[in-house]
Amino acid sequence: MKRRFICYDKNIKNRQVNPMTAQQIQYIITLAEEGSFSKAAKKLYVTQPSISQLIKNMESQLGMPLFDRSSTPIRLTTVGQAYYDAAKKIQSTERELENRVFEINELKTGTLTIGTTPFRASCMLPRSLSAFKSSFPGIRLEVITSNPEELKALLLSGEIDICIETDTFDPELFYTEELSVEHYYLAVGASHEFNRRHSDCQLKASDITSDSPALYNCGEISIRDCLHEAFIVLDTKNNDRDITFDFFSSETRLPEIALRAYNIETIFHWINSGLGIGILPDTLIRFGNFREHPVYYRLQEPKGCFGITERKIVVAYSKKHFLTQTAPAYINLLKQLIGQGTWKL
Repeated sequence: MKRRFICYDKNIKNRQVNPMTAQQIQYIITLAEEGSFSKAAKKLYVTQPSISQLIKNMESQLGMPLFDRSSTPIRLTTVGQAYYDAAKKIQSTERELENRVFEINELKTGTLTIGTTPFRASCMLPRSLSAFKSSFPGIRLEVITSNPEELKALLLSGEIDICIETDTFDPELFYTEELSVEHYYLAVGASHEFNRRHSDCQLKASDITSDSPALYNCGEISIRDCLHEAFIVLDTKNNDRDITFDFFSSETRLPEIALRAYNIETIFHWINSGLGIGILPDTLIRFGNFREHPVYYRLQEPKGCFGITERKIVVAYSKKHFLTQTAPAYINLLKQLIGQGTWKL
C-alpha cells in the first residue's frame, strides 16, 4: 500500500500567521472533532471538496500540514493542534462576548456612573438609586460628586455617563432632559426682626412640602425689602455664583455678606441660627429631612429679569459619547419617581 506524502516549503521562518476567519475556525474545529472530511462536510452542510480546498489553502499559506491524512480517522499535527486550541479559544471568547452583550442589552450587567453635586446626591437621589439597584441588581452604580463646572468636564471626558444638575449646559455639547423645576425662597431665622415686618407673607415648611393653598395665596417679598439685610451665601471658590447675586442684578448695590458657606446645608443651619438670611431651593426644604425650619417667603421676580425664582433640574449627557442602555433605564425610573412625588429617600 502506497502512502501519500504532501510536500511543504521547509523555509517557513518568514511565514506570517494570519488571523483565522470565522469559516476557517468552524471548519478546523469540526474536521478535528469528526475525524474525516466526509463527516465534517455532512455536519456543516457543505461539500467535501470545499472543506478540503480550504484546509489545503491554509496549509499552503502556512507551509506546514494541519492534519495527518495518513491515519484513519485523520489526526491533528502538532501545528494543527495549536490551531485547533486557538480556534476553540476564539470561539469561546466570541460566545462570552455574545453573552455579555446580551446581558448588557437586557440590563443584567454593566456600570452606570452618575455625576451630581453633594447636595443633590444626599437629598434627592437616594430613593432612585435604591429603586434602580433593586430592579437591576447586576448593574454597578457609581456616584461622583463635584461642582457643576467640574461635572461638565467629566461628562465631556466620558468619566461620568450622566449628570443631574440645574440647566446650565451648553446645547452644542450636551443633550438635556427636564426632570423637575426647582423654586427658590427667602429663608429667615424664626427670631429675626425681618419676620415682624412681613408677617402677612410668611410660609411654613409644610406649606411648601404639601403645596398648601397658603403657598399660592400669600404675598411676595421684593428683593428691595432686603437691601439692608445681611445674607449668607455660597463660597464661590468651590461653587458657581450664588443665586443671591442674580436677584440683586437689577439693583444698584449688592447685598451685605454676613458669612460664606461651602454648601447649602451649612447655609440652612446658619440661617436657622439667626446668623443672617439667605435664599434656598425648595428641594432642600422638601428633601432635607430637617426637624426645624426658618420662616420662608416667596420672592418676586426682579424687575427686568425672568425665571430667576425657579430653575429647571435636568439630566444631561454628552453628545460626544455613546450612552449605554443603563442610562435611559435609570432616567426613566427617576422620572417615574418624580412624577409620583417620591424623588427623595
